[in-house]
Amino acid sequence: MNRKTTAAAPAHERKREQILQAAEELFFRKGYAGTTIADICERLGVTKPYLYYYFASKNDIFETLSWRASHACLTALHFEDDVRPAIEKLRVGLHRFAAANITYFKSGTFAYREAGALQPAFMRKLRAMARRFYEDLCALLEQARRDGELDFHDAKLTGLAIGSIAGFMYTWYKPGGRIKPDAMVQELTGVLLRIAGAETAPRALARRPRAGGNRAAGSDNDSSGNDNIRTDNRPTMRRQR
Repeated sequence: MNRKTTAAAPAHERKREQILQAAEELFFRKGYAGTTIADICERLGVTKPYLYYYFASKNDIFETLSWRASHACLTALHFEDDVRPAIEKLRVGLHRFAAANITYFKSGTFAYREAGALQPAFMRKLRAMARRFYEDLCALLEQARRDGELDFHDAKLTGLAIGSIAGFMYTWYKPGGRIKPDAMVQELTGVLLRIAGAETAPRALARRPRAGGNRAAGSDNDSSGNDNIRTDNRPTMRRQR
């Protein structure tokens, strides 16, 4: 690759990203059928030939957005040749999963809200990736339970409960709300671990301070002064104010 081509590559990707960002917002608000190429061009202030230089069709844009989001979410629990304890990999993986859902909370909904707009071959790849996600998740859950780090009854049910976060986030998450993105990722990771019984597992109970023991103010177990989570929240189907 010559120097001119190398310099042009970042500009090409930047312009593709601008198209994707504009289209993501329109698809999220208006749906696939309700969004046209003309809508995307108007939002960007460009012509159709300009857009078609970067993407072959509206479906190409939609599938690019859907795949990027789905891949980030559904590969979060995959660890290749990683010898760390299951609970450590689970903490890292669930953090990645929560972060991907925050980052792609709009386009992350496309694959199941508008599956009819996706090609059969695309859906087959997506379903295979989803099966791998749950296989990886359930394997980590079961190993961590055997290690005494988690407390749950059914790995499949627990895994499905954890995975279902992706299906409802768009109904209540609003960027720029009370909880900042990084704090939201941390909170969600903790929620997902609690679904798996991370606080009631044998080893977790053994690590807890004895009744009446000293505990430093502001420690992980001390929620006083934490204004990221309010105790008077409305049901989660409401958007953040």
